[in-house]
Amino acid sequence: MNRLGLCVVGCGSFAQTFCQGIEAMRSELDLYFASRDLSRAQQYATTFHAQGAFGSYEEAAADPRVEAMYVCTPHHLHEQHVYLAASAGKHVLVEKPMACSLGEGRRMIAVAESAGVALMVAENYRFMPQVRTCKELVDCDAIGDLRLIQLQEEAHFTPEQWRTNTDQNGGGVFIDGGIHKVHFLRYMAGEPDNVLASALPSAIPAHEGEDGLVMMVRWASGLVGVINHSWTGSRIRRHPWVAIAGIRGRIYFEPGQPWLRLEQDGTETIIQINEDYRGLAPMVREFRDSIREGRNPEVSGADGLGDLKLVLKAYESAERNMSLPLT
Repeated sequence: MNRLGLCVVGCGSFAQTFCQGIEAMRSELDLYFASRDLSRAQQYATTFHAQGAFGSYEEAAADPRVEAMYVCTPHHLHEQHVYLAASAGKHVLVEKPMACSLGEGRRMIAVAESAGVALMVAENYRFMPQVRTCKELVDCDAIGDLRLIQLQEEAHFTPEQWRTNTDQNGGGVFIDGGIHKVHFLRYMAGEPDNVLASALPSAIPAHEGEDGLVMMVRWASGLVGVINHSWTGSRIRRHPWVAIAGIRGRIYFEPGQPWLRLEQDGTETIIQINEDYRGLAPMVREFRDSIREGRNPEVSGADGLGDLKLVLKAYESAERNMSLPLT
């Protein structure tokens, strides 16, 4: 299969994480970097043995060697950079959240469709091997009808620069990291019917947005989903965890750990997970394959918009202090 010419747009800290995470598939990519600071792009290109570097995003979009662009810039710039890439005929992989508002997201989808290019949201959580295994177990009815899905994470993290600004970040912790967990709920069980959310008391006073939020959603079947996602000042390490309870069993795992626990009929089975836990390489492979096969990617723009819609509805619920329908 032909190598994909992929340019990383924005050379911030996560660009480094991204490149480390896709190391297993580097032989399948011609990698480039673009930054407003050419020396920074060149530094990344040297570190990650890339084919080239650009001192502007416009230069990268105009280069025929670049077939696709990975938009890894601050959230409020996503629409602008997706428009730049799509208008130049480049396929686009855009970081989550895809936008700060539904209007921005819809315009991004429209410009990609008009240009005839693929638009995929970089939701690596969906491609984590534990999540894929969990989905397979749920779909084959391993634990019966679902009753409760819980996702818990209290991470020591101090946001800096644009992440401290609600206009640039789109909100606080929930739109930034909690959106992964929102996607997990929708991936496992489809669209819920209503949402109730509440922001937690602040642990990071200098941060404009919320640094903790608890969200509960409910489906017509009676299934309940609960997310607690927060940044805290505590330096005590706590593993995030996911638990799915059905009428005949339970699935439990901790993202980043090489195992998943399945409980059925009084017995416990540990399923070993030996693949890269971050899900970045399979995510990029899906992006490439969707381009080569001329089909929508798994996490399309429409799917990313669904995640954003639920996040923004949770914010509205927290602000109004009431349960809200999602229709």
